[in-house]
Amino acid sequence: MAPGTPARAPGRNFLAISDSSSFFVAGWKEPACLRYLVEMAGVSRPTIVFVGAANGDCANKQAQFFRLAERAAFVPRTLSLFALADDRPETFFAGADAIYVDGGSTRNLIALMREWGADRALIDAYRAGVPVAGASAGANLMFEWGLTDSIVTRIDPIRGLGAIPGTVSVHHSTRPDRARALARHMACQPEGAACLLDDGEFAHFRNEKLLARHAI
Repeated sequence: MAPGTPARAPGRNFLAISDSSSFFVAGWKEPACLRYLVEMAGVSRPTIVFVGAANGDCANKQAQFFRLAERAAFVPRTLSLFALADDRPETFFAGADAIYVDGGSTRNLIALMREWGADRALIDAYRAGVPVAGASAGANLMFEWGLTDSIVTRIDPIRGLGAIPGTVSVHHSTRPDRARALARHMACQPEGAACLLDDGEFAHFRNEKLLARHAI
């Protein structure tokens, strides 16, 4: 069992994960973050929808997700925004017990989600009580603000969907310019809190409040 995980907690639940590697762990390592999400879904063999638009719906990542399903006893499903079979947003997360949004380019992820109406569908699912987890770009997506290296030579603030108040800084210790970019941003956003996450960490928000932090 993942540390401290409640069975299908009431209300709205979001896991902000610094890095995708903490979700897609090697076969010899316990997938603690994934099991946390599975247990939050609160049902036997939950259906978890994978959103990989931030990395271009990478086939290798989708295959890894399906292999994880064998290890953690969930039913995998993908929302492939580059190969949609149905463009009705209300169907994107229908029947989902949990949702995982992978990392990659935050700017591309937000643009694609908005183009197809998946942004509204995701927020609707979250508000209806479907647990959501987002790694890196997927974490940036859900906050009011995130810090992104979508342009690899710099770190920029970017507006997310605003489901979680404040600013998230993923991969916080990996580059010194992240801390500087956060300081500049927070000087302009003094009313909002900042959630700093290093790789190997995730934070559990319930009803938009920080509930717990875990190291993997």
